[in-house]
Amino acid sequence: MKTAPVLRAAALVCGIAGATALSATGASAQQSNCMDLLAGMQNYSRLVNATLMSAMQNEVRAMNNVTIFAPANDAVSRVDPNLASRIFPRDESGARTADPVLASAAIRTHIVQGRIPASALVEGMRLVTLAGTPITIHKQGNATTISAAEGVTANITQPDMACANGVVHGINNVLIR
Repeated sequence: MKTAPVLRAAALVCGIAGATALSATGASAQQSNCMDLLAGMQNYSRLVNATLMSAMQNEVRAMNNVTIFAPANDAVSRVDPNLASRIFPRDESGARTADPVLASAAIRTHIVQGRIPASALVEGMRLVTLAGTPITIHKQGNATTISAAEGVTANITQPDMACANGVVHGINNVLIR
């Protein structure tokens, strides 16, 4: 009969260890820097490569309390090929670099100061990107659209990817022309 308390104690220890492992996993995922988060997602490799090839990786990594509207690879593929090759080059070997001025400006056009979850993005909200360009939020039902200069719009397709230094919202268009 003494084995029952021992088994209960062992089950309690296993339960605590399992809960600790789950919370540690959740905490470590939350602690990933936004750049690390995006680098781990193949669908954002062109944005990550542009950041690396324009020497902005450390700057973006050091930013705190930011919201990044990250264009997915298919969004980048719709940019004019001449412009895309200068900002989002496909060469992942590092042999080709992004234009440091254009790429830096393009990347900053997708970042705003402040950690803004999707639930806080409300109709008519105006934000100014780190590049100094204004963007406006539009809501229609559950859909959130961002409008930028020259009639450029993008829909948030993957909201609220939390990271240690901010939040990332995946978008389906690049916010530049």
